[in-house]
Amino acid sequence: MDYIIGAGAILESGESGSITPATLHAHVDGALAQRVQVAAVDFDSASAHSLKRLLIIGQGWNAARFRSNVTDKLRARRECTLADVLRTLAEAAGASEVHLFAHWLPDEATCAALAQSGISLLVHPLESIEAASLVSAQRRQYWKAA
Repeated sequence: MDYIIGAGAILESGESGSITPATLHAHVDGALAQRVQVAAVDFDSASAHSLKRLLIIGQGWNAARFRSNVTDKLRARRECTLADVLRTLAEAAGASEVHLFAHWLPDEATCAALAQSGISLLVHPLESIEAASLVSAQRRQYWKAA
């Protein structure tokens, strides 16, 4: 299998932050696709400081499973750091690693907080995703590596 396919949500930060259900079909290297249980993808930001929108997904999950295991828990917390989000995602899947696809590297505090929970953060360049289809709130968006 050369795809990461799963249900998840797009998290938007800030005072008017939101959680919008989403699904992702992402074409990646076959060996990488087989390792991913949960992932976070940032299609927009150039740095962690400019992070406004983050997609998180569970490989092979459906929307109901994601909502009850991740979204409801994040909403109950009301405010979350990046480490809180990734920890909640990993714990919901019983995963010991989260794959992050982005143009930036997470800060040491995020990595340390996850490591304290026994979770490794594996960072991949966004270009590791050769092409992707993201469906969210009846909107479809396609992305292709340059």
